[in-house]
Amino acid sequence: MFRQLLLLLPLAVLLSGLSQPVAHAATLTNHRGGDTPVLTRTSYDYVPSVMKDGVYRMWWCGGVSGDYILYAEANSLSGPWHARGSTTANSYNVVFRPTGNRAQFDGVHTCDPSVIRVDGTYYMYYGGYGDGTGTTTIGVASSPDGLNWTRLNGGNPIIVPARDYRTVTNKYGAGQPSVTHVNGKFYLIYTDTTGYGTDAGGGGQFVLRSSDPTFQSGVEELTASGFAPMTAENHTRHSLLTAYSVDWQYIDTNDTFAVVMSSGTYNSFTVLLFNSTLNGLVDRFDLSGSWTEGTSIVSRPDKHALPTSTCGTVPIDILRSVGTPGQPDSWNLARVGVDLLTGRTCDQIPHGRVYEGYLLNTPGLPLMLARGGLRLQFALAGPAADLARNSIDVPSDIYLRIPYGASLYSGNTVYSATGRPGAFLLDDGRLWPVSCVEAVQHNNSVVTSISTSQWDSYARGPSLYCVK
Repeated sequence: MFRQLLLLLPLAVLLSGLSQPVAHAATLTNHRGGDTPVLTRTSYDYVPSVMKDGVYRMWWCGGVSGDYILYAEANSLSGPWHARGSTTANSYNVVFRPTGNRAQFDGVHTCDPSVIRVDGTYYMYYGGYGDGTGTTTIGVASSPDGLNWTRLNGGNPIIVPARDYRTVTNKYGAGQPSVTHVNGKFYLIYTDTTGYGTDAGGGGQFVLRSSDPTFQSGVEELTASGFAPMTAENHTRHSLLTAYSVDWQYIDTNDTFAVVMSSGTYNSFTVLLFNSTLNGLVDRFDLSGSWTEGTSIVSRPDKHALPTSTCGTVPIDILRSVGTPGQPDSWNLARVGVDLLTGRTCDQIPHGRVYEGYLLNTPGLPLMLARGGLRLQFALAGPAADLARNSIDVPSDIYLRIPYGASLYSGNTVYSATGRPGAFLLDDGRLWPVSCVEAVQHNNSVVTSISTSQWDSYARGPSLYCVK
């Protein structure tokens, strides 16, 4: 276990450059879970990343021969959790490990996964550690299925400590990443104990955003006056929170970033709701539950809040390690949760965004995929299953609030051209590009080749991505 344990600070000193916390306004209901582990092994387990992706899928840091990233899945957050293709409770897959080359930034330890799926690609942001003479840095890998990973950025870190770790008291470095995807950009919050905006103990949470998943181009940083291009002068000068090991997601229901973090007393969690520009605190609430290290908020694949069939209700479920603080080999994973009643009515909710990527089932109405904020209706279930893994039953009132986009009928024409993807020509007169041949085949469609100029003459609808 490569990282030192970092104690969290009381909430009274958490906020950096923001107004004082607002009075608790949210209504909480349906408290669930507790301190009983839902996954146990014979070695330490902590800092999970959990998404609903057909089933619940979890990646976490576990002791194998050093810190490896492990994987399990379950039909319920309460378990049983098991390896892919297994039904044995508490089984798991080792899906990402150190390179074994001690000279590389992740040669000895890989930990703190934050996994997100954007369109059809999974990205895993993680902390890496090498030969012990350096410090933690952040890397990223991609995968078509969440199980088989390829390091990006040439196998080099994407974020390094802001300063020489030897010049600061807390030498942990840059790590503990958490990523969400909002309006076409990846938003990354992470710890950097060398950051200029940390407190005396190295506590600080810094925020970057970019449309580049490797954060090597077009990077903007959150400053005291909002996002600005990252420069040497503004890098890590503004800390959103004085804290360690937080997780976050975006809540479309009320357009907030939800940041979940542990208290300084090992017996509760705090959820902070920031506005969409991250310059104001909208609400906060606390949940009871023991913890030993890190937290994870269960999310959609794109790291947004899970939808429900009730307008204004947002489920907040947290997985984290429990056991004896300071004794990692006692750590297992447990779940606690609550429903957040935002007070928003059906008329106040952006339904297309809330249900993005979900198949919606409503009696008497066609199966529908929310894509690009629009309603794509299906005549056949086969192509719908290729394009989404999550589904939800909703009443017709919610279904019809998502603006109509188009219908995919059996045998719809698919056009392809040199240098262009295959695309369904739908009843809105637009081409909807599709990423795989399976959806074409399952829709009984035939691909027709046209010239590039003809293909380009059509307006484009949202792109459709098959999920492996």
